[in-house]
Amino acid sequence: MKAYLDILKEVKEHGAGPHNNRTGIPDIGLAYGATFIHDMNNGFPLLTTKKMGLKNIATELEFFLRGITDKKWLQDRKCHIWDEWANPVKVEQRYKIYTKNIKNMSDDMKYSIKFKIMDEERDLGPIYGFQWRHFGGEYEWDQSRIEKNPEDNFNPRNPGIDQVKLAIEKLKNSPNDRRIIVSAWNPMAMNQMALPPCHMMHHLIVKENRISLIWTQRSCDLFLGVPYNIASYALLLLLYAKETGLKPGFLKGELHDVHIYTNHLAQVQEQLSRKPYPLPTVEIPDDNWKGMLNWSAKDGFVLKNYICHEKIQGDVAR
Repeated sequence: MKAYLDILKEVKEHGAGPHNNRTGIPDIGLAYGATFIHDMNNGFPLLTTKKMGLKNIATELEFFLRGITDKKWLQDRKCHIWDEWANPVKVEQRYKIYTKNIKNMSDDMKYSIKFKIMDEERDLGPIYGFQWRHFGGEYEWDQSRIEKNPEDNFNPRNPGIDQVKLAIEKLKNSPNDRRIIVSAWNPMAMNQMALPPCHMMHHLIVKENRISLIWTQRSCDLFLGVPYNIASYALLLLLYAKETGLKPGFLKGELHDVHIYTNHLAQVQEQLSRKPYPLPTVEIPDDNWKGMLNWSAKDGFVLKNYICHEKIQGDVAR
């Protein structure tokens, strides 16, 4: 996928840095960001220069579309994208209790304790999916309710705005509307989020019976994160198209702080040395289709003709 590889190459060759950041792992990056554009007529944008697990990506997308915030739901489906994260309010509360009688802790011990708590805590806070489906609503975590229904994480007296449902209604009834936007960026809820949204919003545009999706991303881990984001938003675009009867158009990513962590540079070099294969295709089958808000990753897509190079490992910067 040339559009992505061109950005990867530009950051590797011209990125400023290394710079320090909150993770403790330096990065190199572009001050002016980058733009990714792909015509969905040219295939599904799943990287071929390293193996990508679309089932994992689809499972996370279903998680977002259902507004779920319990990472155990993901883990039960063998999706471990959110394992290292947790609601920071709860992490801090448990950390204070855990360390109440411990004195003279080293920084390494402090980090180790916090990471252990983050690994154990199920609640991710009002992250992406909650904002998509309950923007401005009151977030509630009651584990007994969550066990019965993982989508029951809001106050029914203050559910907020269902942005995805509203977007679908506008696409069907007012496709020329220029305000078909879904935002995950909510400063009022940021202190509870396991991670502030990296991909902040997506905008849907209909022209000549084709629906295009533009997403905006503030922080772009180019080696690990962005390939997942590309495939996730491409799949989301296919779901919007299926729901509305429109044809998939263009996928565009407005990528702001584009960076490569220094512990990924060798992997990036390996990836750039590989010749891409033709892109695969993805179909959303009619079987069991009950609308995108009831879509399931389990049997909700068919990946065809995916030929790729072997997987390249890289550590997540926390």
